[in-house]
Amino acid sequence: MQLRTRWLPIIFFALAGCGEEAADLPKAPQLFTDRDEMSFNREFDSGIFLNTTGFNSLVLENRGEDTLQITDITMAAPSEFKLQVPEGFVAGTPFPLETYKRAFITVAFTPKAAREYQGTLTIKSNAANTPEKVIVLSGKGVDPNAP
Repeated sequence: MQLRTRWLPIIFFALAGCGEEAADLPKAPQLFTDRDEMSFNREFDSGIFLNTTGFNSLVLENRGEDTLQITDITMAAPSEFKLQVPEGFVAGTPFPLETYKRAFITVAFTPKAAREYQGTLTIKSNAANTPEKVIVLSGKGVDPNAP
């Protein structure tokens, strides 16, 4: 019997954390992204082999009560970066995200030369916290035959 009593506070606190979070949300839409930079195999100063493709995804989420309207997604980067917008997004038409809903942006990187690459991805919306969010893109092309 004593074992159950010891676990009771742990179970209570675990269940308390499972409640609805909507009460703490701001009314205005809030754009949340899971990162501010999309790097392509930059760990340990490595890179992507020439003429091969690396992919990276960005999560967009609305953390406000009102609907987030994403109005534009643009990329200013060399042609080695390719943008894939969320399914259903049409340029010039607001893309709605309800509370806690997510959308994904994918960027492909295919280096053609052994060098550093930089760019930006810009997301415009009606978000109260950041109406224009800029994500930095970085990649490095690596020649697999180089010494």
